[in-house]
Amino acid sequence: MKLLIDAGNSRVKWAVYQGADCVAQGAAAHHELAGLADVWRDLPLEGAWMSSVARGEVADGLAAAVPCALHRVHSERRFGEVCNHYRNTAEQGADRWLAVLAAREICRGDVIVACAGTALTVETLTAEGDYLGGLILPGHGLMLHSLAQGTANLNRQAGEVVAFPQGTPDALASGAMAALVGAIEGQRRKLAERTGREPATVILTGGDAARIAPWLAAPLQIVDNLVLMGLLKVANS
Repeated sequence: MKLLIDAGNSRVKWAVYQGADCVAQGAAAHHELAGLADVWRDLPLEGAWMSSVARGEVADGLAAAVPCALHRVHSERRFGEVCNHYRNTAEQGADRWLAVLAAREICRGDVIVACAGTALTVETLTAEGDYLGGLILPGHGLMLHSLAQGTANLNRQAGEVVAFPQGTPDALASGAMAALVGAIEGQRRKLAERTGREPATVILTGGDAARIAPWLAAPLQIVDNLVLMGLLKVANS
């Protein structure tokens, strides 16, 4: 059995695989990690693979809870058919790289990989396997929180996403969504201009995937646990 751990900015997702089958999985907020050692202790694990963009103390706590050899996964220059064109792979969050590796398994054409969590990351992958890099911007909740904290009059509940907001709550909701969707669709447009091909498929994952999906154009797929899928690919290599 292989334990896979995706330590994000606010939550940790994990899964245990036996071959190609997921036999256990779970998720916890950073303040809920104390019980994971008890969950994992009695499993017949052959190894664990972890991607972490969390604070150092969270990653260290997870490492202490793992009852077997732990492999910390980092971005690489190349894996299989995928070539990473990031200038300095050491500064790149492993979650972004792993999501791209998983997307390559799902779609062999041009792909935009959008991970919508605390932050939104938007990655660009060509049909030839060239990972061209991507964007990082605040996620939906972080955008609204920053407006609430950084301005005098915008600390209020967001409203509905509409074409022409005529009230401040709707303006907040619509503005945040326009920024998120614009980042994704902008990268899709730029990739099509670069390749001369049809618009890429967007593969969307993360806690806000369902919130963003209705506002994106086709082709579009929502895929849960994309980073864990990438970890499994690395663990099985």
